[in-house]
Amino acid sequence: MVAVARDHTSVEEVLGALADLRLAPSAFLTVCTEDEFAIVTASVLAELGCPQAFLTPAVALALRDKGLQKQRVRDAGLPVADSMRFCGLDALAGAVESGSVALPLVVKPPAGAGSVHTRVVHDPAGLAAFARDVGDAPGPWLVESFVPGEELHVDGAVRDGRTVVVSVSRYLHNVVEVHRGRLVASATLDACSDHALSDAVAALTERALRAIGHADGVFHLEAFHDDGALVFGECAGRIGGGMILEAVRGKYGVDLYREWAAAALGLPSPAAGGGAPGTGPEPEKDSFGWVNLAAPPGRIRLLPSQTSMENRPGVVQAQLWAKEGDRIGDMREGSHLLVAKALVRAPAEAVVRERLAEVGQWFSAALEMEPAPVADAEGGSDV
Repeated sequence: MVAVARDHTSVEEVLGALADLRLAPSAFLTVCTEDEFAIVTASVLAELGCPQAFLTPAVALALRDKGLQKQRVRDAGLPVADSMRFCGLDALAGAVESGSVALPLVVKPPAGAGSVHTRVVHDPAGLAAFARDVGDAPGPWLVESFVPGEELHVDGAVRDGRTVVVSVSRYLHNVVEVHRGRLVASATLDACSDHALSDAVAALTERALRAIGHADGVFHLEAFHDDGALVFGECAGRIGGGMILEAVRGKYGVDLYREWAAAALGLPSPAAGGGAPGTGPEPEKDSFGWVNLAAPPGRIRLLPSQTSMENRPGVVQAQLWAKEGDRIGDMREGSHLLVAKALVRAPAEAVVRERLAEVGQWFSAALEMEPAPVADAEGGSDV
Protein backbone atom coordinates (compact mmCIF):
# COMPACT_ATOMS: atom_id res chain seq x y z
CA MET A 1 0.00 0.00 0.00
CA VAL A 2 1.17 3.51 -0.75
CA ALA A 3 -0.26 6.53 1.04
CA VAL A 4 -0.12 9.49 -1.33
CA ALA A 5 0.06 12.96 0.21
CA ARG A 6 0.00 16.08 -1.92
CA ASP A 7 2.56 17.71 0.38
CA HIS A 8 4.77 15.33 2.34
CA THR A 9 5.99 18.20 4.54
CA SER A 10 2.47 18.78 5.91
CA VAL A 11 1.39 16.80 8.99
CA GLU A 12 -2.25 17.31 7.99
CA GLU A 13 -1.70 16.01 4.45
CA VAL A 14 0.23 12.92 5.59
CA LEU A 15 -2.30 12.08 8.31
CA GLY A 16 -5.08 12.41 5.74
CA ALA A 17 -3.28 10.11 3.31
CA LEU A 18 -2.83 7.52 6.06
CA ALA A 19 -6.47 7.84 7.13
CA ASP A 20 -7.55 7.04 3.57
CA LEU A 21 -5.92 3.64 4.09
CA ARG A 22 -7.36 3.31 7.62
CA LEU A 23 -3.90 3.74 9.08
CA ALA A 24 -2.26 5.99 11.67
CA PRO A 25 1.38 6.62 12.67
CA SER A 26 0.93 4.14 15.53
CA ALA A 27 0.78 1.34 12.94
CA PHE A 28 4.50 1.87 12.22
CA LEU A 29 7.68 1.26 14.21
CA THR A 30 8.80 4.82 13.50
CA VAL A 31 8.43 7.65 11.00
CA CYS A 32 11.67 9.00 9.58
CA THR A 33 13.05 10.78 6.55
CA GLU A 34 16.36 12.06 5.23
CA ASP A 35 14.53 14.87 3.41
CA GLU A 36 15.54 18.07 5.15
CA PHE A 37 12.21 19.77 4.49
CA ALA A 38 10.21 16.94 6.09
CA ILE A 39 12.19 15.99 9.21
CA VAL A 40 10.00 18.11 11.50
CA THR A 41 6.88 16.55 9.95
CA ALA A 42 8.28 13.05 10.44
CA SER A 43 9.23 13.75 14.05
CA VAL A 44 5.74 15.02 14.89
CA LEU A 45 4.12 12.01 13.23
CA ALA A 46 6.42 9.63 15.13
CA GLU A 47 5.24 11.18 18.39
CA LEU A 48 1.67 10.11 17.57
CA GLY A 49 2.01 6.58 18.84
CA CYS A 50 5.07 5.09 17.14
CA PRO A 51 6.88 2.61 19.42
CA GLN A 52 10.24 4.13 18.49
CA ALA A 53 10.92 7.81 17.82
CA PHE A 54 13.97 8.88 15.78
CA LEU A 55 14.24 12.64 16.21
CA THR A 56 12.09 14.48 18.73
CA PRO A 57 10.22 17.51 17.33
CA ALA A 58 12.43 19.81 19.42
CA VAL A 59 15.64 18.40 17.93
CA ALA A 60 14.20 18.25 14.42
CA LEU A 61 13.20 21.91 14.66
CA ALA A 62 16.66 22.88 15.90
CA LEU A 63 18.18 21.10 12.90
CA ARG A 64 15.95 23.09 10.55
CA ASP A 65 15.68 26.53 12.14
CA LYS A 66 19.07 28.22 11.79
CA GLY A 67 18.19 30.93 14.29
CA LEU A 68 17.22 28.41 16.96
CA GLN A 69 20.31 26.26 16.43
CA LYS A 70 22.57 29.30 16.61
CA GLN A 71 20.91 30.25 19.89
CA ARG A 72 21.58 26.78 21.31
CA VAL A 73 25.17 26.78 20.07
CA ARG A 74 25.73 30.27 21.48
CA ASP A 75 24.27 29.23 24.84
CA ALA A 76 26.78 26.36 24.91
CA GLY A 77 29.63 28.86 24.69
CA LEU A 78 30.68 28.11 21.11
CA PRO A 79 31.70 30.87 18.67
CA VAL A 80 28.83 31.72 16.30
CA ALA A 81 27.62 34.78 14.40
CA ASP A 82 25.19 37.16 16.09
CA SER A 83 21.74 36.84 14.54
CA MET A 84 18.21 38.20 14.72
CA ARG A 85 14.92 37.77 12.87
CA PHE A 86 13.11 40.37 10.82
CA CYS A 87 9.53 39.98 9.62
CA GLY A 88 10.32 41.68 6.33
CA LEU A 89 13.12 43.27 4.35
CA ASP A 90 11.60 46.74 4.80
CA ALA A 91 12.12 46.42 8.55
CA LEU A 92 15.70 45.28 7.95
CA ALA A 93 16.35 48.25 5.65
CA GLY A 94 15.10 50.57 8.39
CA ALA A 95 17.39 48.94 10.94
CA VAL A 96 20.36 49.30 8.59
CA GLU A 97 19.52 52.96 7.95
CA SER A 98 19.23 53.69 11.68
CA GLY A 99 22.51 51.93 12.41
CA SER A 100 20.96 49.37 14.77
CA VAL A 101 22.18 46.60 12.45
CA ALA A 102 25.78 46.74 11.25
CA LEU A 103 27.05 45.98 7.76
CA PRO A 104 28.22 43.70 6.26
CA LEU A 105 25.59 41.12 7.09
CA VAL A 106 24.15 37.87 5.76
CA VAL A 107 20.43 37.54 5.13
CA LYS A 108 18.70 34.19 4.57
CA PRO A 109 15.48 32.27 5.26
CA PRO A 110 15.53 30.73 8.76
CA ALA A 111 14.88 27.26 7.35
CA GLY A 112 16.26 27.46 3.83
CA ALA A 113 18.73 25.25 1.97
CA GLY A 114 21.11 25.38 -0.97
CA SER A 115 21.92 29.09 -0.42
CA VAL A 116 18.59 29.95 -2.06
CA HIS A 117 17.62 33.55 -1.16
CA THR A 118 20.87 33.91 0.79
CA ARG A 119 23.15 36.89 0.25
CA VAL A 120 26.05 38.76 1.76
CA VAL A 121 24.99 42.42 1.96
CA HIS A 122 27.72 45.06 2.09
CA ASP A 123 25.69 48.27 1.73
CA PRO A 124 22.10 49.59 1.48
CA ALA A 125 22.23 49.32 -2.32
CA GLY A 126 23.06 45.63 -2.00
CA LEU A 127 20.09 45.11 0.32
CA ALA A 128 17.79 46.88 -2.15
CA ALA A 129 19.10 44.66 -4.96
CA PHE A 130 18.48 41.56 -2.85
CA ALA A 131 14.91 42.69 -2.16
CA ARG A 132 14.33 43.04 -5.91
CA ASP A 133 15.84 39.61 -6.56
CA VAL A 134 13.65 37.76 -4.05
CA GLY A 135 10.51 39.63 -5.11
CA ASP A 136 7.48 38.38 -3.22
CA ALA A 137 9.35 35.74 -1.21
CA PRO A 138 7.78 35.85 2.25
CA GLY A 139 9.59 36.46 5.51
CA PRO A 140 10.67 36.10 8.16
CA TRP A 141 14.36 36.59 7.43
CA LEU A 142 17.32 35.59 9.55
CA VAL A 143 20.02 38.27 9.61
CA GLU A 144 23.51 37.35 10.75
CA SER A 145 26.71 39.27 11.26
CA PHE A 146 29.18 38.50 8.48
CA VAL A 147 31.86 35.96 9.41
CA PRO A 148 35.11 36.14 7.38
CA GLY A 149 37.24 33.17 6.43
CA GLU A 150 37.17 30.00 4.38
CA GLU A 151 34.16 27.72 4.64
CA LEU A 152 34.53 24.12 5.78
CA HIS A 153 31.93 21.37 5.85
CA VAL A 154 31.81 18.40 8.20
CA ASP A 155 29.89 15.24 7.41
CA GLY A 156 29.37 12.06 9.34
CA ALA A 157 27.29 10.15 11.84
CA VAL A 158 26.63 10.54 15.55
CA ARG A 159 25.45 7.86 17.99
CA ASP A 160 24.63 8.33 21.67
CA GLY A 161 25.98 11.87 21.38
CA ARG A 162 29.42 10.77 20.13
CA THR A 163 30.58 11.06 16.54
CA VAL A 164 31.43 7.73 14.89
CA VAL A 165 32.77 9.23 11.66
CA VAL A 166 33.78 12.82 10.92
CA SER A 167 34.86 13.88 7.43
CA VAL A 168 36.19 17.44 7.14
CA SER A 169 36.33 19.18 3.77
CA ARG A 170 37.16 22.66 2.49
CA TYR A 171 35.04 24.35 -0.17
CA LEU A 172 36.82 25.78 -3.21
CA HIS A 173 34.74 28.92 -2.72
CA ASN A 174 32.35 29.80 0.09
CA VAL A 175 28.98 28.44 -0.99
CA VAL A 176 27.23 31.81 -1.11
CA GLU A 177 29.58 32.69 -3.99
CA VAL A 178 27.40 30.49 -6.24
CA HIS A 179 25.33 33.62 -6.82
CA ARG A 180 28.37 35.10 -8.56
CA GLY A 181 28.78 32.01 -10.73
CA ARG A 182 31.54 30.35 -8.69
CA LEU A 183 31.92 26.56 -8.64
CA VAL A 184 30.28 24.66 -5.80
CA ALA A 185 32.97 22.11 -4.93
CA SER A 186 35.09 20.84 -2.04
CA ALA A 187 37.97 18.54 -1.13
CA THR A 188 38.71 16.55 2.01
CA LEU A 189 41.51 17.85 4.21
CA ASP A 190 44.89 16.11 4.26
CA ALA A 191 45.25 13.90 7.34
CA CYS A 192 48.88 14.87 8.00
CA SER A 193 49.28 18.54 7.15
CA ASP A 194 45.80 19.50 8.41
CA HIS A 195 45.69 17.18 11.42
CA ALA A 196 45.37 19.99 13.98
CA LEU A 197 42.61 21.73 12.03
CA SER A 198 40.72 18.48 11.51
CA ASP A 199 40.88 17.71 15.23
CA ALA A 200 39.67 21.20 16.14
CA VAL A 201 36.77 20.97 13.68
CA ALA A 202 35.83 17.52 14.99
CA ALA A 203 35.76 18.88 18.56
CA LEU A 204 33.63 21.87 17.52
CA THR A 205 31.28 19.54 15.67
CA GLU A 206 30.71 17.22 18.61
CA ARG A 207 30.06 20.13 20.97
CA ALA A 208 27.69 21.78 18.49
CA LEU A 209 25.73 18.56 17.95
CA ARG A 210 25.42 18.18 21.72
CA ALA A 211 24.15 21.76 22.02
CA ILE A 212 21.58 21.22 19.28
CA GLY A 213 20.54 17.91 20.86
CA HIS A 214 21.31 15.78 17.81
CA ALA A 215 22.54 12.55 19.43
CA ASP A 216 21.70 9.92 16.79
CA GLY A 217 21.76 10.19 13.01
CA VAL A 218 23.76 11.85 10.26
CA PHE A 219 24.82 15.46 9.97
CA HIS A 220 26.09 18.07 7.53
CA LEU A 221 27.69 20.95 9.41
CA GLU A 222 29.41 24.06 8.10
CA ALA A 223 31.96 26.25 9.87
CA PHE A 224 34.25 29.16 9.03
CA HIS A 225 38.01 29.11 9.56
CA ASP A 226 39.99 32.34 9.69
CA ASP A 227 43.54 32.74 10.99
CA GLY A 228 43.29 29.69 13.25
CA ALA A 229 39.85 30.56 14.64
CA LEU A 230 36.73 28.45 14.02
CA VAL A 231 33.16 29.78 13.99
CA PHE A 232 30.06 27.59 13.79
CA GLY A 233 27.97 28.21 10.67
CA GLU A 234 24.96 25.91 10.57
CA CYS A 235 24.02 22.24 10.79
CA ALA A 236 21.49 19.94 9.12
CA GLY A 237 20.40 16.45 10.12
CA ARG A 238 20.84 15.02 6.65
CA ILE A 239 23.49 13.83 4.22
CA GLY A 240 25.23 16.69 2.45
CA GLY A 241 24.56 17.45 -1.20
CA GLY A 242 26.83 17.36 -4.23
CA MET A 243 28.82 14.12 -4.08
CA ILE A 244 29.54 14.28 -0.35
CA LEU A 245 28.03 10.82 0.04
CA GLU A 246 30.52 9.41 -2.48
CA ALA A 247 33.47 11.41 -1.10
CA VAL A 248 32.88 10.10 2.44
CA ARG A 249 32.49 6.58 1.08
CA GLY A 250 35.79 6.92 -0.80
CA LYS A 251 37.69 8.50 2.09
CA TYR A 252 36.34 6.38 4.95
CA GLY A 253 34.58 3.40 3.36
CA VAL A 254 31.40 4.53 5.14
CA ASP A 255 27.94 4.65 3.56
CA LEU A 256 26.11 7.51 5.26
CA TYR A 257 22.74 6.17 4.12
CA ARG A 258 23.44 2.95 6.04
CA GLU A 259 24.42 5.06 9.05
CA TRP A 260 21.19 7.05 8.78
CA ALA A 261 19.04 3.93 8.45
CA ALA A 262 20.77 2.22 11.38
CA ALA A 263 20.22 5.25 13.60
CA ALA A 264 16.57 5.56 12.55
CA LEU A 265 15.94 1.90 13.38
CA GLY A 266 17.94 1.88 16.60
CA LEU A 267 20.55 -0.52 15.22
CA PRO A 268 24.32 -0.37 15.89
CA SER A 269 26.42 1.92 13.72
CA PRO A 270 28.01 0.02 10.80
CA ALA A 271 30.96 2.44 10.90
CA ALA A 272 31.69 1.70 14.55
CA GLY A 273 31.93 -2.00 13.71
CA GLY A 274 30.41 -2.98 17.01
CA GLY A 275 32.82 -0.79 18.93
CA ALA A 276 32.09 2.29 20.99
CA PRO A 277 31.43 5.69 19.41
CA GLY A 278 34.70 7.35 18.47
CA THR A 279 36.15 4.08 17.15
CA GLY A 280 35.31 4.72 13.52
CA PRO A 281 37.28 3.67 10.43
CA GLU A 282 40.72 4.94 9.44
CA PRO A 283 40.67 7.26 6.42
CA GLU A 284 42.39 6.72 3.09
CA LYS A 285 45.53 8.83 2.63
CA ASP A 286 44.26 10.28 -0.65
CA SER A 287 41.98 13.30 -0.77
CA PHE A 288 38.54 13.11 -2.38
CA GLY A 289 36.64 16.01 -3.84
CA TRP A 290 33.52 16.73 -5.84
CA VAL A 291 32.12 19.49 -8.01
CA ASN A 292 28.63 20.49 -9.10
CA LEU A 293 28.72 21.43 -12.78
CA ALA A 294 26.18 24.04 -13.79
CA ALA A 295 25.12 25.46 -17.15
CA PRO A 296 24.19 28.97 -18.26
CA PRO A 297 20.55 29.75 -19.05
CA GLY A 298 19.31 28.29 -22.32
CA ARG A 299 18.71 24.93 -23.95
CA ILE A 300 21.38 22.23 -23.89
CA ARG A 301 22.63 21.56 -27.42
CA LEU A 302 25.60 19.33 -26.52
CA LEU A 303 26.26 17.79 -23.09
CA PRO A 304 29.59 16.08 -22.34
CA SER A 305 29.11 12.35 -21.81
CA GLN A 306 29.70 10.51 -18.56
CA THR A 307 32.58 8.63 -20.19
CA SER A 308 34.27 11.81 -21.39
CA MET A 309 34.01 13.27 -17.90
CA GLU A 310 35.47 10.14 -16.30
CA ASN A 311 38.40 10.32 -18.74
CA ARG A 312 39.48 13.64 -17.23
CA PRO A 313 42.54 13.54 -14.92
CA GLY A 314 41.61 12.45 -11.42
CA VAL A 315 37.91 11.91 -12.08
CA VAL A 316 36.78 8.56 -10.65
CA GLN A 317 33.02 8.98 -11.04
CA ALA A 318 30.70 11.26 -12.96
CA GLN A 319 26.94 11.72 -12.97
CA LEU A 320 24.68 13.40 -15.51
CA TRP A 321 21.58 15.12 -14.16
CA ALA A 322 20.34 16.57 -17.43
CA LYS A 323 20.07 15.63 -21.08
CA GLU A 324 20.45 17.36 -24.41
CA GLY A 325 17.39 19.42 -25.19
CA ASP A 326 16.69 20.34 -21.57
CA ARG A 327 15.93 23.99 -20.86
CA ILE A 328 18.05 25.53 -18.11
CA GLY A 329 17.19 28.52 -15.95
CA ASP A 330 19.58 30.62 -13.88
CA MET A 331 21.59 28.07 -11.89
CA ARG A 332 23.26 30.81 -9.88
CA GLU A 333 20.11 30.88 -7.74
CA GLY A 334 21.15 27.91 -5.58
CA SER A 335 24.09 25.64 -4.80
CA HIS A 336 21.97 22.54 -5.55
CA LEU A 337 21.30 23.49 -9.19
CA LEU A 338 23.42 21.53 -11.66
CA VAL A 339 23.50 19.46 -14.84
CA ALA A 340 26.35 17.11 -13.85
CA LYS A 341 28.64 16.13 -10.98
CA ALA A 342 32.16 14.75 -10.76
CA LEU A 343 34.11 12.97 -8.01
CA VAL A 344 37.89 13.41 -8.00
CA ARG A 345 40.65 11.50 -6.18
CA ALA A 346 44.28 12.57 -5.82
CA PRO A 347 47.19 12.18 -3.36
CA ALA A 348 46.65 15.60 -1.76
CA GLU A 349 43.94 18.21 -1.24
CA ALA A 350 45.83 20.79 -3.29
CA VAL A 351 45.93 18.45 -6.29
CA VAL A 352 42.23 17.64 -5.92
CA ARG A 353 41.40 21.35 -5.88
CA GLU A 354 43.40 21.90 -9.06
CA ARG A 355 41.66 19.01 -10.81
CA LEU A 356 38.22 20.13 -9.70
CA ALA A 357 38.90 23.55 -11.19
CA GLU A 358 40.21 21.91 -14.38
CA VAL A 359 37.08 19.77 -14.69
CA GLY A 360 34.93 22.85 -14.26
CA GLN A 361 36.81 24.76 -16.96
CA TRP A 362 36.79 21.79 -19.36
CA PHE A 363 33.08 21.15 -18.82
CA SER A 364 32.17 24.78 -19.47
CA ALA A 365 34.18 24.75 -22.71
CA ALA A 366 32.74 21.41 -23.90
CA LEU A 367 29.12 22.28 -23.07
CA GLU A 368 27.17 23.81 -25.94
CA MET A 369 24.08 25.87 -25.17
CA GLU A 370 21.40 27.53 -27.23
CA PRO A 371 21.10 30.88 -25.44
CA ALA A 372 17.81 31.61 -23.73
CA PRO A 373 15.73 34.63 -24.72
CA VAL A 374 16.17 37.43 -22.21
CA ALA A 375 12.68 36.89 -20.77
CA ASP A 376 13.42 33.17 -20.39
CA ALA A 377 16.80 33.44 -18.69
CA GLU A 378 15.27 34.18 -15.29
CA GLY A 379 12.80 31.30 -15.45
CA GLY A 380 12.96 27.76 -14.22
CA SER A 381 14.48 24.72 -15.85
CA ASP A 382 13.70 21.18 -16.86
CA VAL A 383 16.27 19.75 -14.40
